Amino acid sequence: PRSATNTPGVVAPNTHNAAPRAEPSRMADDDLVARLRRGLEAKDPSATAQAFVSIDPVTPLPLPLLAATSNLLSLHRHNTAAYSAFERGLALADGPAALVKAGLNFNALLYACCREPSMLPSARTAWRVLGEAGVAPELPPLEKYIGSLLESQSYDDAFGVFLTAIDASLSPSLKTSAALVGCCAAEPRLA
Repeated sequence: PRSATNTPGVVAPNTHNAAPRAEPSRMADDDLVARLRRGLEAKDPSATAQAFVSIDPVTPLPLPLLAATSNLLSLHRHNTAAYSAFERGLALADGPAALVKAGLNFNALLYACCREPSMLPSARTAWRVLGEAGVAPELPPLEKYIGSLLESQSYDDAFGVFLTAIDASLSPSLKTSAALVGCCAAEPRLA
């Protein structure tokens, strides 16, 4: 037989019956997903974060895997990656309740988003979706969110969150209450 290049003595491989090969990027993503699962199983936030941010954003991941990733990373200060896992899950979910069912800890995510002033828009989204999902707010993340809103001079929003706390029978700390009263001096219309 002659080769595809017509070089005497070189036989071209038979590609008609060959099994299709996985694309290298797909194989790499499969390896990264396996690393992500191992990181989660070991409760290793650094390994989990490294694997998660390396996975191609279009690679489909199961909702429970994204929720577990967001939860672990939220608790260990990988704030941006935690929010990214939440966003990917939100895009896949059939409504916020699906995220709750998958195990997402909205309160941990909200707290994580409030750690960095640049993530206030993410915290606002997490707060909105937390409400849409019917998740009861917990006091520490709620106070952290009020503090973030006050730092950004979003006084009306901070008071709204404070009233949500009162409606949920939560008692914000004296520090949080004093910060809200203090902003009335900066914004007299709130007094």
